[in-house]
Amino acid sequence: MSLADFQRALADHIASPTRCAAVRARGAEALADYELSQRELRRLVAMVEHRGMSTNCTLYRANRLTPLARTLPATCVRLGERFGPLLDEFFAAVVDCDLQWKGEGVRFARFLSEHPSLSDDVELQSLIAEEVAAAAVRYTTLPGQPAINRS
Repeated sequence: MSLADFQRALADHIASPTRCAAVRARGAEALADYELSQRELRRLVAMVEHRGMSTNCTLYRANRLTPLARTLPATCVRLGERFGPLLDEFFAAVVDCDLQWKGEGVRFARFLSEHPSLSDDVELQSLIAEEVAAAAVRYTTLPGQPAINRS
């Protein structure tokens, strides 16, 4: 048992509605991957079951979605109905986010570029490359100038 495991478990569940659903369905058993005391287990189960947890999940996802939509707007539109499932897959697969716009946008672009279902879509791959290049210019600061968000 450690504070670090408790904090990791809480962060993991805020980042994953799927994990929350597992705890709601199976209770403390779904938290077996974490080294937690009984008290910590009870607290986490209570937190996940609280109606406010869905708001936490929504805010987390919005904070990750905004940079993607602003960095790769045409790509997101071009994906159409595929966007939602790909976004869920990206959020589940890429957890090393720093919530910085450029980094998150580049990670999503890389994810899309390497995705097996999209690799043959030449137009989409070209669009992704164009938007990443445009973002690189937009998020570049000159030496001695303060960093600004030009999006």
